[in-house]
Amino acid sequence: MKKESRKLILIVDDNKTLLKMLSDFMTFKGFDVVVAETGEEALEKIATNVRPDIILLDISMPGMGGIGFLRRIMLSNGTMQYPVLVFTARATTEDYFRGVPVDGFVAKPCDKVLLVSKIEEILEKHKNAARKTVLLGEDDPVVAGRLVKAFQNVGFEVEEAATGAEVVEKAVVCLPDAVLMRQVLTGMNGDSVAAILQAMPRTQSIPVVLYDESRVPMTKKELDSLRHKPGIKKCLETQETADLLDAVKEVLHVTGRAAE
Repeated sequence: MKKESRKLILIVDDNKTLLKMLSDFMTFKGFDVVVAETGEEALEKIATNVRPDIILLDISMPGMGGIGFLRRIMLSNGTMQYPVLVFTARATTEDYFRGVPVDGFVAKPCDKVLLVSKIEEILEKHKNAARKTVLLGEDDPVVAGRLVKAFQNVGFEVEEAATGAEVVEKAVVCLPDAVLMRQVLTGMNGDSVAAILQAMPRTQSIPVVLYDESRVPMTKKELDSLRHKPGIKKCLETQETADLLDAVKEVLHVTGRAAE
């Protein structure tokens, strides 16, 4: 039986004493912990590949504050990129945040055991019934290996294909939750593959994310054209791992890690 990985909590609060206390307690309770004293610092850590399973967020902080931070991690579909538990001394916070897609509120001061219970409740809520599967279309084995490892590290199952025809064949057989593939792919370009998948009833609902072939850069006009073709949900002018992860999570409405 595979041992369940430790969950990562990002705690964002400008109170250094509280940060230290919570960090020590959450580590003792079996979590991995990253801390930040401002929203800006938290965003920097996320940008450097920190992928929290949940964020414990103070609202009243210097700089952009908790509200500004929430705006920056909200996806275009109106959901948060990660589960968020608002940790605040304001008694009226829940009314103030009505309609904002955070996962809960804990008032300061808070019993630590109650806090852990709330965190576990939120993590359980976000745990999917089954692991999400991504079909990766990539003909560069070095790039493919990097992407497979990155997606598996955050809980995705990954199927691989090295040609456009193989992407079509595997999509029909395994019915992945999403297809991520290079636009310039051996045998058949990504947009052509997406059109075939869109035309078949069995695969037409599978979202496709394309990324640019760095060896043959696309123009802005070409990118804009791709974004409007059938079946293509996202088209990125990058093959950076973090950007591709975020794009797939967005089209699948996944927050935090995929199911463990």
